[in-house]
Amino acid sequence: MDTNPLLDPLVRALSQTQALLSLAQAGDWDSFETLVQQRQQGLLSINDAEYLQSLAKADLESQAASLIQEMQGINQHLTNLAELNRDNKASDLRQSVTANKALDAYGR
Repeated sequence: MDTNPLLDPLVRALSQTQALLSLAQAGDWDSFETLVQQRQQGLLSINDAEYLQSLAKADLESQAASLIQEMQGINQHLTNLAELNRDNKASDLRQSVTANKALDAYGR
C-alpha cells in the first residue's frame, strides 16, 4: 500500500513505536530509551501547525488520525510494560536491601 509522503513522519513514528514495543517486551530498556528520544524528535515536527494544515489540505486527516490512534494503543501497552518493569525493579531492590541487612547482621 502506497501512502502519501505527507504521512511519512507519522508512519515513521508508528514504526518506531512498534519497535519500542519490541524492545520493551525484550526488556532492552537502554535501547528503548535511545529510541524514545529519537521518536520524540520526530514527533515534534508532526506537531507543527504548517504540517497539520498540509494534512488537512491533502484530505489526509482520517489516515493521520488512524496512525495516531494506533500509536496511542501501543503507547498504552508500553506504559503498562514500563510500570510492570518499574514494579519488578522496586521489588528486586527491596529484596536486595533486605538481603544486605541480613548479611550485615550476620557479619556482626
